[in-house]
Amino acid sequence: MVTALEGSFLPFRLFLVLNVAALSFAAGKPVDFDRDVRPILSDRCFACHGPDDRRRMANLRLDSEEGVRRVASGDVAKSRILARITSTNQSTRMPPASTGPALTDAQIATIRQWIEQGAKWDRHWAFVPPQRPPLPEVKDEKWVRNPIDRFVLARLEKEGLKPSPEADRATLLRRLSFDLTGLPPTTAQIDAFLADKSANAYEKEVDRLLALPQYGERMAMQWLDLARYADTHGYHIDSARDMWKWRDWVIDAFNRNMPFDRFGIEQLAGDLLPNATSAQRLASGFNRNHMVNYEGGAIPEEYQVEYVADRVDTTANVFMGLTLGCARCHDHKYDPISQRDYYRFFAFFNTIAEKGLDGRQGNAAPILELPTAEQASRAAWLQQAIAEHEAAIPDKEIQPLLAEWQKTRLPTLPEPPHDVWQVTWPAPIPTSVSRPGQAAYFNGQARAEFPAVSAEPLTVALWIRSGALSEMTVLEGGPGFEIGVEDSHPQPEFRRGSPLYVEYRGRRWHSAEIVYGGEWHHVAVYFDGTAPSLLLDSKPVAMEPVGAAARHERGPLVVGDPHNDKPFKGDLAYLRIYDRALTRPEAETLAIHEPIRFILSQEESKRTKEQKDRLRDYFLTYDAPPALRHVYSELKALKAQRDQLKEEIPTVQVMAEMARPRDTFILARGDYRNQTEKVTPGVPALLPPLPKDAPVNRLGLAEWLFSPQHPLTARVAVNRYWQLYFGIGLVKTAEDFGSQGDAPVQRELLDWLATEFQTKWDIKAMQRLILTSATYRQSSRVSPDLLEKDPENRLLARGPRFRLAAEMVRDNALVVSRLLNPAIGGPSVFPYQPPGLWEELSRGETFTAQEYHESTGPDLYRRSMYTFWKRTVPPAALTTFDAPDREKCTSRRLITNTPLQALVLLNDPTYVEAARVLAQRAFAESGGDPAVRTRWIFREATGRQPTQSETRVLLDLLQRRLDHYRQQPAEAAKLIHVGASKTANVEATELAAWTMLASTVLNLDETITKE
Repeated sequence: MVTALEGSFLPFRLFLVLNVAALSFAAGKPVDFDRDVRPILSDRCFACHGPDDRRRMANLRLDSEEGVRRVASGDVAKSRILARITSTNQSTRMPPASTGPALTDAQIATIRQWIEQGAKWDRHWAFVPPQRPPLPEVKDEKWVRNPIDRFVLARLEKEGLKPSPEADRATLLRRLSFDLTGLPPTTAQIDAFLADKSANAYEKEVDRLLALPQYGERMAMQWLDLARYADTHGYHIDSARDMWKWRDWVIDAFNRNMPFDRFGIEQLAGDLLPNATSAQRLASGFNRNHMVNYEGGAIPEEYQVEYVADRVDTTANVFMGLTLGCARCHDHKYDPISQRDYYRFFAFFNTIAEKGLDGRQGNAAPILELPTAEQASRAAWLQQAIAEHEAAIPDKEIQPLLAEWQKTRLPTLPEPPHDVWQVTWPAPIPTSVSRPGQAAYFNGQARAEFPAVSAEPLTVALWIRSGALSEMTVLEGGPGFEIGVEDSHPQPEFRRGSPLYVEYRGRRWHSAEIVYGGEWHHVAVYFDGTAPSLLLDSKPVAMEPVGAAARHERGPLVVGDPHNDKPFKGDLAYLRIYDRALTRPEAETLAIHEPIRFILSQEESKRTKEQKDRLRDYFLTYDAPPALRHVYSELKALKAQRDQLKEEIPTVQVMAEMARPRDTFILARGDYRNQTEKVTPGVPALLPPLPKDAPVNRLGLAEWLFSPQHPLTARVAVNRYWQLYFGIGLVKTAEDFGSQGDAPVQRELLDWLATEFQTKWDIKAMQRLILTSATYRQSSRVSPDLLEKDPENRLLARGPRFRLAAEMVRDNALVVSRLLNPAIGGPSVFPYQPPGLWEELSRGETFTAQEYHESTGPDLYRRSMYTFWKRTVPPAALTTFDAPDREKCTSRRLITNTPLQALVLLNDPTYVEAARVLAQRAFAESGGDPAVRTRWIFREATGRQPTQSETRVLLDLLQRRLDHYRQQPAEAAKLIHVGASKTANVEATELAAWTMLASTVLNLDETITKE
């Protein structure tokens, strides 16, 4: 029979399946194109028959109404799409086998039933502005506390389910406290709530927690993920930058309950608001949080495109839940977003000056200085004092004196020491040591026959011809090095991490970092026999001691590139190696006077501006009349104070329009080199146009996002609040509301919340609405049947239960132990971290940015959101609990359960110390009875009293630990000396045993779970 029917009718098996499915659908609800059919087409068909015209097959678009109508009439017998998806001919069946498995029988049945019902086509739900739905009728009116509950209960009743009972009060307060502050309630707060018998006791707790300053911190935690906030640039050595003032702005904005539309507009375009305040300009740092590449070999134009692309992706993700970045290289494969749409949106963010790219056009990368009132006052005073001192040294008075001085000074300059070791250069370099100005080609190493044993240290002078080599790293231990340049182009710096090393007998050394006003100064490094010293001009800088053995071994001296481990080859002006320690006058001669000798020996017409300035500085410092020297000395001191103050003033990268905005082009395949059609700023065609009176810039874009006609902004925002409290949004894919994203589990509820939110954009009011619902207040206990039917709790027949976020896991332990430093805002801190993590990632380079210096005192115990966030090495204790690296915008974190998490809770110094301090508190606050003390610790950590069996298990553990530590007292002593000192009058073994009991309680799943 099957053979006879092939080619003209459906196979008999499919015929039965489809008809059975049709009966099933007929008995149930109608097929909805957007909910039931579009996801099938998007997942299996849009890649070849979607928006991307370059990949489109047969010129058929199944993401458009016109395309669907071509192949899906309301007649099953004439439906081309049904014929192709059910064909038994592999050459004509769709989708092709090469693209993946065939559609399932259930999917085919869905499409068939949709066709039988008229093949109705609808726009994707997310691209239609939300309409306020009527509140549904429910049977159990008593359960309803607010409109949210009507939608939830109506769905439950439709599914034949009932909501769970309300959670007990202690659980509710713990849930609320974590959700609104990120911190657990204290036992005193729990007791006060239990004692409050008023009808609105719960609502009063919601309002109390919403008013706490910690609320802003909790809300900011989610926003920092979205804004990809970090304390470093992300590329290359991942150096530090200051953005913490922007983080403080976010916390304050949430605490002030800034309306969400203002919150978004100021972050997207605060700098463009009329008469923008410093706070509004600061807010625009949102789109300067992206990674920035300062690597010397980076191509500025390439990375400028990457920065703008990041702003586009982040803005689209955060405010619209769209994967707009998928259209960077070609038309979006699944959503109706063209590549042209992408680059028109791109143009809004392509008008910001970038460091290293636009300075040459007169546009500085926008940096906002945020001094305190005291700092601003001092800066003004210093500027005035500097101006007065400069006026006291007029050029018309200085120039004649300087001209006369230059004629006579050269012969009187001190001679540098000449007793040098013979240096053997590989052929064809002459064996004699070169003099300044006589460049010699250096092919990797010079052999110096140092004595095997010497009572005196050595000093090496290495002069580098600029243009061939502009930076030099001095190495700690071993000979000293004198470093200079022949001319001033390019301007080099002397600093740790420059692109050279010096190696002697297989050892490499580095100096301390020297940055001196951003200008090059002659440097001499010398040894006094015990420790190296350094002179920067006449300013001494301390260095670390080195051993004598390292200074006097025989062997070649190598100058090389640490990035490729190859010796440097290039022009050197000269190399000098001294067989004794330099005296201070000799070192000063090399560092201060020798550069002047070289400049004065040149013809005046050939001197650069920098060299002329150097001569003027030297004259006014050493040889001018006493009155001028005094004024100039004061002027230099004032400038040094100004520079120091400038270093202390916090700065933030912000947005600011260029004076001459750059043009925007569609980039073929997203490549910055392949500019094609020029475009102007605009919004995607699938969404409403910009309002007619809106400026065509970022401010107009921001206002458009919050216009009543925009279908996405409010939905995306309320969905994230729902995700914050229930662990999963009404739309599971919070980052993707497009065709490839999940459909909302309750679209009517989502739309009702969105329209409610749009009325005032009141964040706290929306959250209060969610938190005071009966839906939120349900117990999280779940039956096996309900778990099987609804494992992710999408139907909301129970309360939320999931592991705390990474920051909250650590903060919970700090609160329970009372170690938490509650200070809000300020610079990032450096809590306990496994040693060597940054150094391991530094590839052996000794950059200051790669050294982790642990904080001390109260800073060790700041909230985890203030932990210094290095993108290439994010905080280990937080990433273990699924914190992101913050390289890109993150809309939802994973929640995993791994053995490594248990190891962190058991062994990380933060948790060990928290356990010990919790045990100390138990000794001080709970009396001497072990059972009472155990119950006290348990309740402090979990918010409830342990059962008798739980208490017995813990007491048994305590006894076993006591027996162990009495046999291993050294182990006990090591355990209790993490962090603060031990409790007085308590034996080390006893405190260690109680510490382990407290650690066990802090490790309980219940302790680190919101339920």
